Amino acid sequence: MASLGQKRVAPDARYFVGKGKLQEVVEAAEGREATTVVFDHNLSPGQVARLEDLTGCKVLDRTEVILAIFARAARTREARLQIELAQLRYALPRMTRMWHHLSRLGAGIGTRGPGETQLEIDRRRARDRIKSLEKDLEKVESSRQVRRSRRQGMFSVTLVGYTNAGKSTLMNALCSAGVGTADRLFATLDTVSRRLDVGDGENVLLSDTVGFIRRLPETLVASFRATLGVVREADLLLLVADRSDPDRQIKLETVLNTLRRIGAAEIPRMLVWNKMDLVSEDEPRTGLGVSALRGEGLDPLRASVRRTRDDSLSWFELTLDSADGKLINWLHTHCLVRDQIGEEGELRMLVASERGAEPVSTALERSGVEWSMRPLSSGAEVVREGSLERKRNSHG
Repeated sequence: MASLGQKRVAPDARYFVGKGKLQEVVEAAEGREATTVVFDHNLSPGQVARLEDLTGCKVLDRTEVILAIFARAARTREARLQIELAQLRYALPRMTRMWHHLSRLGAGIGTRGPGETQLEIDRRRARDRIKSLEKDLEKVESSRQVRRSRRQGMFSVTLVGYTNAGKSTLMNALCSAGVGTADRLFATLDTVSRRLDVGDGENVLLSDTVGFIRRLPETLVASFRATLGVVREADLLLLVADRSDPDRQIKLETVLNTLRRIGAAEIPRMLVWNKMDLVSEDEPRTGLGVSALRGEGLDPLRASVRRTRDDSLSWFELTLDSADGKLINWLHTHCLVRDQIGEEGELRMLVASERGAEPVSTALERSGVEWSMRPLSSGAEVVREGSLERKRNSHG
């Protein structure tokens, strides 16, 4: 195995690398009897064809290697569908070089050679398969939307980060999720969602999804649209980074760039430094420090998630003249209810709504119960300062 590098102002149009460096690649391949040459960049179909002719080796570019790694890691049907779609989208414009050596075998002037015919057949099959895969993935996305609709009202938190930062280990530590983990790239390709208890029996929805990587291929971004939708639709992103990684700042910037690329840059996020057990510092200056492997720092993380969730809600002090079971069930299903107190024929409670006062008011008006609702002007800050009983005392 040999590794070669070159710095150029711009890639060579024919071979990507310069002629001198190309000769070094050819000599290195011959000297080691190599069968494959890998470029850590994306190559055009023409560049690949010319490089293979000169080196006598199979030439793979960065996207092909990443697609191969994803294909080996895929376990579920959805992941396999997404990988196959990405591979076909990548291969379709590159099919010409597979058959160019046969296209000269036509029987006469104006006729089609068998290579050209085979190329057209393969392209048609590829396009048909792409359409079929897109339909299958649309069905998967539809079923996912149905599952999401059942979870409406739950605060959604999604783990994001560079591949192998420990997101799945953190998911397991927080939720006992049973997600498979491994010390390798892209151990998790599928979205896994679990309920996370943030205290007092209150839950948020925590999701783990595919890790990011530098220069993530566009074919993967497009094919993993449904999976990455979990990131775009989150209420809070936990940006997990490996504190022990010397390249952590570069990888952190890669994750931020990827979030911008997929339209998730404006979603509130919280920085979580994982693997603190591998460094000597006590606590990072910014963000929260945890060790998912040892289960350290998880309670402060849960508390921070709860505070962020509380700050995102609209809070009200609600008074009912009677305890209507159907209405109470609706409130507990669609809102967050705290400090419920029943006295003197009244039921008083703190209620938080993700969608403001309107849906709560509508439900109250339909119930036929006499009610009053007072907005809490300072939101979650008022809620954290005291209970309903203390507020009642303060108002005399």
